[in-house]
Amino acid sequence: MRRLKTLLVFLLLFTANIVNANYLDDWPDDALCGWMQQSSPPEYIADEVKKRGILCTDGIASIDPNASSDQSSDNSGIEIYDIVFSEDVLEELIQIAPQENAADFTKSFKQYQLANLQSQLICGFRLRRVVYENNPEGEIEDWNLAHGSLIINGSKVTLDGRWKTGGLSNDPKYMKDEVNLRLTKDGHIVGKMAYFHLFVNNGEAAEKPLFIELKKHQKSKTLNYRSIDSYSAAEIWIDVQDWAGGVMTIFNCLDSKEIEKKKLAKDNAEKLYKEALAKEKAELRLLNKIYQPYVLGPNTVFNIKYLDGVFKANAPPEDSKKLHDDELHKAHISGVIESDNLKKNLAINSLASIRESEDFTVLVLITNENEIAPLKDFAKPSIEHCGKLPGWWWDKLSFVISTYDIEIAKKQKCYFDFFNNQTNSEAKSLYRAILSASPSIVSYLESNVDR
Repeated sequence: MRRLKTLLVFLLLFTANIVNANYLDDWPDDALCGWMQQSSPPEYIADEVKKRGILCTDGIASIDPNASSDQSSDNSGIEIYDIVFSEDVLEELIQIAPQENAADFTKSFKQYQLANLQSQLICGFRLRRVVYENNPEGEIEDWNLAHGSLIINGSKVTLDGRWKTGGLSNDPKYMKDEVNLRLTKDGHIVGKMAYFHLFVNNGEAAEKPLFIELKKHQKSKTLNYRSIDSYSAAEIWIDVQDWAGGVMTIFNCLDSKEIEKKKLAKDNAEKLYKEALAKEKAELRLLNKIYQPYVLGPNTVFNIKYLDGVFKANAPPEDSKKLHDDELHKAHISGVIESDNLKKNLAINSLASIRESEDFTVLVLITNENEIAPLKDFAKPSIEHCGKLPGWWWDKLSFVISTYDIEIAKKQKCYFDFFNNQTNSEAKSLYRAILSASPSIVSYLESNVDR
């Protein structure tokens, strides 16, 4: 009997709690908080307050910031399980979602046989648009969407260049980071890349890149990478949209060994050029003793400096028969050379002529006359020492007035130094005097003697 009474009391209390829990759903929050002001509020009232996630302050309800989100809603009866897909199913689901970059294409390369170059290959590339609106075969537009260098390491293809379509294409990351391409064994370029198909002017809305796939195309002209001697331009055709696509031309391919060889040859050439230039500059400084160099276009002309020698005629010139086609203004001249290098004026009675070519202008004097006869003894040794000047021979003296040929200028400088170093002071003075007056003699011949 006692057990029956105890069971009856338990059932009454359980029933009361269920009833109380159900009818409290309609109570406002402040009514619950009124009960919570009691020193010992009923347990079902406290449970309801906690369940709703409210905070009671002096009988007024507010949201409890410390209440967890799972207390504000009843998730009882709901269980969450992880769904596990097979690899094949998961791959199909991934393909359904649009790809927004090029990196996620890597797994697709397994369908291709890829090349494996042993040395780096560097080529030029240009990317142009192909329009199909008027011609089903496609019309290639004559301007570049993009251009630059194409580098192949193993099978990986990277681009170093820039887009020319404006807008977001100016961001270099799309050429550098959003390109995931490979070279196949049969010379195709495959993979995925960011692609700007339309030109955007300043002020127009930016066009996001397309992420297009490069596949083997029946129109493509593959890259012959196996023989460096037969590298020729390749054309990789790209499908983009129904109305237009693209074609990437790859040209001027060189492998890293050939590039290094050319770089070494260029460095050596530059080194030799700098050495030759330094040597030439040193030679020019020496030539400046007797020449005034002038730069005319790509050439330098060396003109004898107008020193202190001046020729003054004391009789009209007497024309003489020309023996050589390049002899100009040939005549017997008579006069004196006034020069600070001479103790007295030098009398000149000599057969004189001008030898001229595209490279030089030379004054030639016959040394038989007594006034300059002392120089005749030095003709042979000077030739043996310096080499022959145009018109210079055993009985003739040549003085280079001007020349474009630095080797001729250097020879004239050699003759100057040869006579300047002689112990025979008379010969030294005579040579310097005639050399310094030679421009004046040439001017006299040109003005007074027919060609």
